[in-house]
Amino acid sequence: MGNFELVVLVSYLYAIFLLVLRAKISHKNIRWFKILLVMLFVAALYYLIADSATTTALLPARIIVFIPLGYVLIIMFINEISSVFKRMEFLKKRSVKNRKTNNDLATKLGSAIEFLASRKIGALISIERDITLSSFVNKAVMIEAPVSSELLATIFVPTTPLHDGAVIIRDNNILCAKAYYPSTSRTDLPLKFGTRHRAAIGISEQSDALTIVVSEETGYISVTINRQIDYNVSRETLNLYFEKYLKIK
Repeated sequence: MGNFELVVLVSYLYAIFLLVLRAKISHKNIRWFKILLVMLFVAALYYLIADSATTTALLPARIIVFIPLGYVLIIMFINEISSVFKRMEFLKKRSVKNRKTNNDLATKLGSAIEFLASRKIGALISIERDITLSSFVNKAVMIEAPVSSELLATIFVPTTPLHDGAVIIRDNNILCAKAYYPSTSRTDLPLKFGTRHRAAIGISEQSDALTIVVSEETGYISVTINRQIDYNVSRETLNLYFEKYLKIK
């Protein structure tokens, strides 16, 4: 086996390893695997170009390198690519208009949020949509229980060990609690926005999740999505967000 064939083989092994780990380790660690994989393919291309100067028998090798290279690069950056296309509104699903609002989830969320807001109990709740939040889930405390207003309210009671951080909901299940998001780096935000609000904006910059914040100082309810925050929304406005974004998959 020549150097070129060895590099291609190792590249495939790293590609498989990367895809297996993609949902199990943080984005920061994944980045190094991406860089290493790209470097391996660059090395493969170098051997291909160097060898092709002396022989024309490497046409199959050219196909082996160039076709998988594009595929693997797309797979590696699929979340980033999807995020860009979604924000440009190029990847709207054909069935979105016909999908119904998840009224059961909306009712339970609304009841829990109203309970928390009326008692000025701080809360941070994210509903995962199309872009996965697995990198944050894996560092949180797993719950994996059906959504109920009682459980949601209990989690954020200040005397409980899970009240700090965010709850992540996926497919009508409370997936985890005590998830921590990166704070936004924006400098144009009002001083009244605390750590929960800044974390909610931060996750809206990295995903399409719908995130609800309850302020423990004022009891105000805020919503973040698509890099924007709607501060101190009414119950009616919150329901409109639910109708628009909480769709049955």
